[in-house]
Amino acid sequence: MRKYTFILFTLLFCSNAATCLDTLYLVDFLTIIKENHPLINKANLFDEFEEAYRLKGKGVLDPKLHSNYNRKRFDDTDYYTVWQSEAKIPTRLPIDFSVGYENNSGDFLANDDSVPKNGLVYGTINLNILRGLLFDEQRFQIQAAELNGIKSRIDKNLLLREIIYQAVGAYLDWSKAFYEVEIYRDYLDLVTVRHQNVVELFRNGDSPAVDTIESIVNLNTAEKIFLESAESLLSKQQKLNLFLWNEDGQPLQISNQVIPSELENLLSYLEEISLIISPAFENDPSVRKFQNRINALELTNRLQKEQLKPNLVLKYNTIVSLGKDDFNPTFSLNDYKYGVSFEYPILNRKTKGDIRLNEAMIKQNLYDKTQYQETLANKYVEINARQIIQQDILNIVNQKINNSEVLYAAENLKFQLGESSIFLLNSRERKLLEARTDLIKSFSSIGKLYNERYYLKLGQ
Repeated sequence: MRKYTFILFTLLFCSNAATCLDTLYLVDFLTIIKENHPLINKANLFDEFEEAYRLKGKGVLDPKLHSNYNRKRFDDTDYYTVWQSEAKIPTRLPIDFSVGYENNSGDFLANDDSVPKNGLVYGTINLNILRGLLFDEQRFQIQAAELNGIKSRIDKNLLLREIIYQAVGAYLDWSKAFYEVEIYRDYLDLVTVRHQNVVELFRNGDSPAVDTIESIVNLNTAEKIFLESAESLLSKQQKLNLFLWNEDGQPLQISNQVIPSELENLLSYLEEISLIISPAFENDPSVRKFQNRINALELTNRLQKEQLKPNLVLKYNTIVSLGKDDFNPTFSLNDYKYGVSFEYPILNRKTKGDIRLNEAMIKQNLYDKTQYQETLANKYVEINARQIIQQDILNIVNQKINNSEVLYAAENLKFQLGESSIFLLNSRERKLLEARTDLIKSFSSIGKLYNERYYLKLGQ
C-alpha cells in the first residue's frame, strides 16, 4: 500500500475526528496529483496523439487497391465492358510500383482498350527524374507526422511541468498561511490571558484604568490579525484543494486536521529535488518547441523548393497476356507501354513567395529560441544568486528572533516587578511577533526560489 493512501483517508474522513491529525508531505501531495489530477490525465493523452501521428506517418506507405468497372449495353448490343484493377505500392524512394489486371470486351471497344480474351496482367514503374527525386510529398508526409509526434511529446512535458510548478506553489502558500495562523493564534491566546490579568489588576486597584484600554486595543489588534490570517489560510487551502482528486476522478477536500510539513523539512526536500548538476537549457521543452517549429518550416521549404524543379516522370508498363482463347500466360520484352510527362511553371512566383515567407519565419523562431534559451540561463543564475541573499536574510531573521526573545523576556520580568508598562511590553511582544512572521516569510521566499529552480529542472 502506498504511503499516501492514509493521507487520502484522512482527507475524506478526518473531519469527523477532532484528534485525528496527519501531515500531508509534499512528496505525497505530488504523487496524488501525478496519479489522479485531470490535467495530468489530459497530458498523458498526448502519448496517444504521438502514437496516432506515428501510425499516420506509416500510413503514407500503405498499399492501395483500386478497381474500376464500366459497362454499356443498349438495344441488345453490348457496347463495351471495361474492368481494370490495380494494386499500388508506394515507397520512400522516388519510385512507385503497381500491379494490375485488365479485362475488356464489347462491340464498340476503343482500340486502346482491346485486350486478349483472358485479359492482361501488367506491372507499372513510375520514376520521378527531376522534381521529387530527392524529396517528394510522400517523404514530406512521413517526416511531418514524426515532427507532429515530437510536438505532442513536447506539449505533454510543458503541461506536466506547469501543473507541478503551480501545485508546489500552492503547497508553499498553504504552508506559509498555516504557520502564520499558528503564530497569530498563540499570540492571541497570550494577549487574551494578559488582558484578563490586567483587568483583574485594575479591579484590585493595582493597575490604572488606562492599562485596560491599552490592553483591549492590543487584544483587538491581535484578533484582527488572527482573523485575517485565518481568512488567508482558507483561501490558500481552497486553492490547494483544486489539485487533489481521488482515483475515481472526484475532488478531495483537506480537513482542518491535515497539516503541512515543517518549513525546514519542506525547504530541505525542495532543495534536494530542485538541484541541477549540469544545466542544459537547450533541452527545455519550450526551447525544443521553437526548434520543432523550425524543423517543420524547413521541411515545408524543402518540399517547396522541389516545386521549383521541372516535373519529369517516366512511366513503364510490362504487359503479360493471359491468352487469346485458352489460359496461356506469355511474357515478352517486346510487349510494353511507356510514357514521359513534363511540366514546368515558367515564373513560379507563388512557390518562391512561400519559400521566402517560410525563411522569414524560420529566422523569427531562431531569434525566439536563442532569446528564450538565454532567458532560462539568466534565470538560473538569478535564482542561485537570490537564494544566497535570501539565506543571509534568513540568518539575520533568526538573530532578530533571538534578540527579540531576550528583550521580551527582560521586559516581561520588569513588568511583573512593576518597573515597566503594558505599552512597552506590548511593543516588545509585537516586535517578537514580527520577527517570527518574518521567519516564515523568509522560508516561503526561499521555497519559491527552489520551486522556480525545480521548474527549470523539470525541463532538463
